[in-house]
Amino acid sequence: MARKCVVTGRGTMYGNAVSHSHLKTRRIWKVNLVKKNIFLEDENRWVTVKLSTRALRTLKKKGLKAAIKDHGGDLKAIAPKKYVGIQPKAKAAAKS
Repeated sequence: MARKCVVTGRGTMYGNAVSHSHLKTRRIWKVNLVKKNIFLEDENRWVTVKLSTRALRTLKKKGLKAAIKDHGGDLKAIAPKKYVGIQPKAKAAAKS
């Protein structure tokens, strides 16, 4: 998976490191990503998203759905419902 924020779309940036003598060498700036579990109240489920710390501040202010909508994203692409209700095999075997 690429180093890209799922909410804002920010990713790795490229440019030059410029020395005092103006020699230019290529360098990269990586986005500061964290994995967070976020609870969607209206769907009653937890979603794991990989987002930048800047986007995390936005989520605290606006909420997940509003932040994704502002940046033109789609919640279904980020957090599909195909895993809802599926329990890991270890838990299912322990109940039997």
